Amino acid sequence: MISLGQNLYLWRVSKGLSQEELAQKAGIPRPNLATIESGKREPSLPTLRALAASLGIKAGALVDGIASINFEDSLLSRSAQEAIVKASLSKNISHLNAQQKIISSLLSNIIRNKINAKKKEFSKHLLKERGLYIRNWLILKAAVNPHLLNKLVTQIDKYI
Repeated sequence: MISLGQNLYLWRVSKGLSQEELAQKAGIPRPNLATIESGKREPSLPTLRALAASLGIKAGALVDGIASINFEDSLLSRSAQEAIVKASLSKNISHLNAQQKIISSLLSNIIRNKINAKKKEFSKHLLKERGLYIRNWLILKAAVNPHLLNKLVTQIDKYI
């Protein structure tokens, strides 16, 4: 299960809001939102309600770790999993359905990060790439069944 701060971050990103925009809508200072998202601070009940209302969800969705997106496990057969892994490695996702394309796109960045770590090669934009890597992991961990995610990562590890 993901933390309240991580879930808040995922909901904010899925709604296409910046920290500044969400903070303004909720009537709280942006630095407070940043500390809540990072897990350094727990929100008060009024703040939690304001954030949830600004996102158009119930406060319980944030507290209970209900993800902003969920992928249906039933749509991910063994052959679909293989297709996702191969598409993630080749970046050719045209043959995948919408759900599979999202998962493949998220995995592609994780694969690139793993390859760079093995080669000990890092670009000039290391912090930006690391932030994207963490964001993608959060989304996958929140939206994909842990057993399925483990299977996908194990398959990827066979190729890299």
